[in-house]
Amino acid sequence: MIERIENSHFIVEVNTLGAQLTRIYSKDNDTEYLWNGDETYWKKHAPVLFPFVGRLFDSKYQYNGTVYEMTLHGFCQQAEFAVVSNDGDSVTFQIKSDAERKAMYPFDFIFSVTYRLTEHGVNEIAEVQNTGSGEMLYGFGGHPGFNVPLDKGLSFEDYSVVFPEAGDVERRTFTDNHLDAGSYEATDTVKDGKMPLHHDLFDDDAVVLHGTGERAILCSEKGKKSVEVVYKGAPYCGIWHPIKRDAPFVCIEPWWTLPGRDGVLVDISEREDFIHLEAGKTNTHIIEMKFN
Repeated sequence: MIERIENSHFIVEVNTLGAQLTRIYSKDNDTEYLWNGDETYWKKHAPVLFPFVGRLFDSKYQYNGTVYEMTLHGFCQQAEFAVVSNDGDSVTFQIKSDAERKAMYPFDFIFSVTYRLTEHGVNEIAEVQNTGSGEMLYGFGGHPGFNVPLDKGLSFEDYSVVFPEAGDVERRTFTDNHLDAGSYEATDTVKDGKMPLHHDLFDDDAVVLHGTGERAILCSEKGKKSVEVVYKGAPYCGIWHPIKRDAPFVCIEPWWTLPGRDGVLVDISEREDFIHLEAGKTNTHIIEMKFN
């Protein structure tokens, strides 16, 4: 089921399956910003990644001596979310732990996703509540895809992703199995905070960066339209489109945690990047999306 929110500047639609954005339309400049889900390239739009980001080796992990199986990017994409509220310009979705989910993930939780319109775009606000009696461990990330080009008459290669707050940017290394190799390497894909886009940049899958700061801007010096993603607190930013394709979109993916290590049945209690949440506590993660 599709939920719709609207203000004087934007129309946003969200599917209750996965609490996934399916449309971001600007009334001000008559522009569809979000990828349309064309199955020729990628049938999704903006998956919510919880309680894991990315793949796990053999699709498994362990915790307290028990081995669990987990799907790519966690189970949210397959989950039908309940609509808690729709106030016209904001909508909140929610899932809770149940027997089926606890067979994959042994924690008691309430996970809520709110999309709230602003004057400049939409904020994705994820709340993780630990309803259990012990500490909870989880991962979280975003995966929104944006159309490229945004301006008529321009090409994919006319665009760049700019990181205005970039420091010493490093690229996280991944194996041929698209799993974490556990190290960083210097990269020339980002120079002076700018990553020019070209399709073969993604021939080896996502470009996962550390040290970008907390902002990424998809833009072109030849155009007027842009997308800014603000991801305060997220240490990683992935840039992706389908491997070895000429896909007319790019995903800007704030990641709070990393995928699994290749060849390792990971014990999540030993993962330094995983988020720890005390019993009875709630964490909030916000991804701001602004459109010009």
